[in-house]
Amino acid sequence: MLSIFDMMLIFIDKGVRMLPIERTAWAWFICLLIVPTTYFILSFNMPIQSDGLDFMRLKYLSVALISMALVAICIRIYNYTTKTKDGSPPIDERDQLIELKGVSKGYPILIVGTIIVGFFMPFNSSKWEMIDTAFFSIVVAELVHYGFVLLAYRKENNV
Repeated sequence: MLSIFDMMLIFIDKGVRMLPIERTAWAWFICLLIVPTTYFILSFNMPIQSDGLDFMRLKYLSVALISMALVAICIRIYNYTTKTKDGSPPIDERDQLIELKGVSKGYPILIVGTIIVGFFMPFNSSKWEMIDTAFFSIVVAELVHYGFVLLAYRKENNV
């Protein structure tokens, strides 16, 4: 089984050609492991204020979301610039199937998180507990999605 450091070496290695979908999956998987984890660690011990605005939590959440947006923009630009240079093949049916399977694995997690936040939490939770739970369900769903995509590309077999 590959460790995270072995996977990062594969990502960095110049001899390995990756499709833009796989490169995006690596970038998002690593980003989703680092950025939201940092946010949850920093905001875990902060008291939740029920009446006023909590500017420190808002600042931490804003930094996390802006960081994730910057990663998305950078990987999109990188994929666009390298697509013309290395002549990577167009996305075929196998790539679309891998992406579809990844989404179908992460979607139920997102639905369960949305149901918990929308139906159960408004009656007995603060707004920041609902925000953090929704953010957590999105992060877990995306980790499952991109984890499945990475596993499918690393196995090099049919999905």
